[in-house]
Amino acid sequence: MGRKKLWRLAELEDFDNLIQLTDQPEQDDFRFRGTWAENYFKNKNPITLELACGKGDYTIALAEKHPDKNYIGIDIKGPRLWSGCNAARERGLNNVAFLRIEILNISHYFARNEINEIWITFPDPFLKNTKANKRLTATRYLEAYKQVTKNGAPIHLKTDSTPLFNFSLKSLMENRCRVEAKIYNVHDNEERHEDLYIKTNYEKKHLADNRVIKYVRFKLAR
Repeated sequence: MGRKKLWRLAELEDFDNLIQLTDQPEQDDFRFRGTWAENYFKNKNPITLELACGKGDYTIALAEKHPDKNYIGIDIKGPRLWSGCNAARERGLNNVAFLRIEILNISHYFARNEINEIWITFPDPFLKNTKANKRLTATRYLEAYKQVTKNGAPIHLKTDSTPLFNFSLKSLMENRCRVEAKIYNVHDNEERHEDLYIKTNYEKKHLADNRVIKYVRFKLAR
């Protein structure tokens, strides 16, 4: 690991908008489980998760756009989260937090019906078929989301990967999810969701390479 990453990992301890639980056993008595809005954000606003948030660009943009909502970016890679934590602090965003955990363990940190919405933006597509169960729309992940989301909570997937997009559509059908919107080219569609206008640096690079951004919004079967 390079010096920059090591330095960022060390500095993560100084951020008050980050909770790291990667080295602790998952416990049902996590202090904010079921009370994130009241005890962490000190309000009663709805909570949105961004999964595999990376540097937190989308989390930050959503939080700036919707100050009446709370946002939590989740990722396992500390050096990436450093960027999001730092950006939120510099912009004085009090409706943003970051959580460094494995996504499959989210039910240990959030209670049933606690989450109002989920965004999955440009996740690793894990193109090898042997790693298909690591894709964030695989059955085991959909089941994990079901444990923390409200009934009818929208889940958004935004990706430049055609294999991941096609896999996701198949997985959603197999898991009886209700697809509410399906766009094969986000930036060539006038009826897109308002938050799809957000472009992270990552997405801008994709567009510069003439990649096509795809999107699907769905709700879990109950």
